[in-house]
Amino acid sequence: MGKIEFTAENVMKCLCSTCPVQATSDCVKGKMKKIQEMMAEDVDIATMIEPTDVPGVYCASGKATCSDLYFHEECKCVECPVFKENELMKGEPMGYFCRDGAAK
Repeated sequence: MGKIEFTAENVMKCLCSTCPVQATSDCVKGKMKKIQEMMAEDVDIATMIEPTDVPGVYCASGKATCSDLYFHEECKCVECPVFKENELMKGEPMGYFCRDGAAK
């Protein structure tokens, strides 16, 4: 297990945007809307956005910049392809990267 890269491929695999922890977040909804608008305009989002613009891949980028996440819900990390492919169950933290920071 190594450092998780913040790549377009990992962004596409990531389940964070469907996670119950983020479901009611207006901040996340706003970030997703911005990304969808960029994709509709056929913009190469991989070169136009920063990790803080993406509501996900927290295992790579660290804690969420949105402050309205609901941590009383169960996160989906263990179901995520990025989590599985990088054997993050063996690392620290073991989930809730949006709250606890990037995988180590």
